[in-house]
Amino acid sequence: MEILAQFVVNILAFVLLLLILKKFAWGSLLKLIDDRRAKITSEFESIERTRAELEKLKTDYQKHLDRIEEEARAKIQQAVDEGRRVGAEVEESARAHAREVLEKSKEAIALEVAKARLELKDQVVDLAIQATHKVLQQHLDEETDRRMIEAFIKEINAVEKGNG
Repeated sequence: MEILAQFVVNILAFVLLLLILKKFAWGSLLKLIDDRRAKITSEFESIERTRAELEKLKTDYQKHLDRIEEEARAKIQQAVDEGRRVGAEVEESARAHAREVLEKSKEAIALEVAKARLELKDQVVDLAIQATHKVLQQHLDEETDRRMIEAFIKEINAVEKGNG
């Protein structure tokens, strides 16, 4: 019986302890647990919001990078196109300049040839005048005339070889 009495006392002490704890500590313990649960839930929600914001920022950042990359490609293509256009303009300008220089060179050569022909003609006229003058001064006989004409022809050939 002693064990039964001790068991009953222990049960009564336990129930009494439960009632005391329920009255004084149980409410504050439950409130403390609920507060802790609310704080943990709030922190998880905050972490989830932050993660969602970071994901959104990452997406926005990637879109921004893609847009910048696309703009860079477009600008590079514009620069390449502009370079080709300028290159074509420079090439056309150089060709036009080359044609102009060639035409001027042809004109200069034609002018020099014309000048040389005029000089040759003047020399031939001078030689003809000299020969005529000699013929008129020395018209003695047919043999002398023939020698003077042959000398004149040799002079003309010499002049042509010198200018040719």
